[in-house]
Amino acid sequence: MNNDKDGSAGTGADKDGAMNAKVDRRFYFLSLAVLAVLSAYPLINGIQMAWISITNGALEPEQYVRYVVPYAAICVALLCFAALHPVFMRLKRFAFPVGIATTFLVFFVVERFFETIQIHVAGMTLIDTATLIPYPSNATATADSWQAALCIASPEMRWQSLTYASLDNFYYVMDDSTYKIHYYLIALILITMVCGLIHGIARMLHLRSDDRAQAKPLFLQGISTAALVALCVFANSTAFFRQTAYIQTPLASLLTGLFFVALGAAVGVYVGSFLLERGRHLRLTLPVLLSLGITILMYVGESLMMKGNLYRFGTGWFFEGLPGLVAAPVDILVILLAGGLTWLVLSRAQKHMRWANTRTAIVALVLCAAVAAVGPAISLATPKTADAEIFGCYVVEKNLYTSPLSSYLVLGETPLVYSFDESTCIIADTEEGSIRSFAIEYDKTPVSTDEFSSRNGPSVGSLTYLPNLAHFKERYLLAVISDDSGPRYGLYRMDRELWLVELGGVGIWSIYRLERTDTVTRADLLQSAGLVFPSR
Repeated sequence: MNNDKDGSAGTGADKDGAMNAKVDRRFYFLSLAVLAVLSAYPLINGIQMAWISITNGALEPEQYVRYVVPYAAICVALLCFAALHPVFMRLKRFAFPVGIATTFLVFFVVERFFETIQIHVAGMTLIDTATLIPYPSNATATADSWQAALCIASPEMRWQSLTYASLDNFYYVMDDSTYKIHYYLIALILITMVCGLIHGIARMLHLRSDDRAQAKPLFLQGISTAALVALCVFANSTAFFRQTAYIQTPLASLLTGLFFVALGAAVGVYVGSFLLERGRHLRLTLPVLLSLGITILMYVGESLMMKGNLYRFGTGWFFEGLPGLVAAPVDILVILLAGGLTWLVLSRAQKHMRWANTRTAIVALVLCAAVAAVGPAISLATPKTADAEIFGCYVVEKNLYTSPLSSYLVLGETPLVYSFDESTCIIADTEEGSIRSFAIEYDKTPVSTDEFSSRNGPSVGSLTYLPNLAHFKERYLLAVISDDSGPRYGLYRMDRELWLVELGGVGIWSIYRLERTDTVTRADLLQSAGLVFPSR
């Protein structure tokens, strides 16, 4: 009898063990498959970039793919964690600490590799955007600098920026690595949350536990992780429609603020999911403080990247920095909202035992998937702005400034016509039939309010004061126009206005506001000067 009982017990244990092993294998391969699908874009492009770099020594600029840095390294690290998770599980209580430490190490090693990939810039012109002076470029530049160009720089950062320019392409490069504060912070948060979710689900399945007390934390962790991943996809594919201007548009301000709130809340809810059974002060206070801290860190990173400034969400006292602080009242509100959302979600989860259930998780995941899909869809559907929008002929609509040293003052109509195409700017005198040709290099770069005043000494006379750029919300340098002696003109856009700025040896010589004309074409100008219009 005892032997029969022992045999029955042994058979039952064997069946349970076989069942656990089967469930573990299913989750193991499922987690790898899901991560592989989600990682397809950065991994495929990252592998291509790595292969070209290894075989050719460097990439061509057009071979550099956005969103590989740092997401390829994140994906490789997560796949390593999922692949090695059965090995980590053998370490019992040290499984997750060892696993996450290994994953962080993999991330930094792979990320360092991608950041040091070389990009060919030989033959390109290196333009100092603060002085508009061109220099010959080195043979290569690192992908680290290229990635910094994808992080929008404010006008205040322009003094340390450089631009690589070729005949057809222009690459804005920031010689600064402070953008990595955001990249590394969000990368480490994402890695920790995804790895923690995988580890928690694997443990629950291995123990074959369907206890709601253990399931609810996993639901909260899954929802907060999915929300953060979706927002990161949306942010990278749309950049929240942010502009390089110091003051952001209402839409960009709203989306950026929501991202900061969601990031802080996601971290707070994730941590709070582990504390649901603890005392009230611990299960709410610690997560709320952590969400506040993460949101503050995002602002600190932005301030360091912008050398003590922040992007502003608007104008007026509510959007201006407080005395002694870089943060404005609206920024403090964003920080508090992150903590408030964390408190709200955790409080509801604690009071309503059936709130965080399968149904809630499915609805949340569908919404997150929709947010993640909308970003790339908008990006693909939005036509890319091109320099071709500038191409055409223009006349002087108004003289905005003339140097007091100039003997030529435009007060009315002029016979001059300005024409821009892909590589040249021509200035034609329609009365004399003469024409001058200049090389033009397009480079849309934000400028600050002292863009012109910093180049000039004090003005003389009421007609010679420089225009006040503070009245314009969007201020860009669009192109540099040069001849053999160096830069001669700068083409600027001030909101909807197109300005041509002539550079003299003593600073700004003249500023003309241009308007497009349809009465003359580039072919007309070339023919009037006795030149043959080139076919395209």
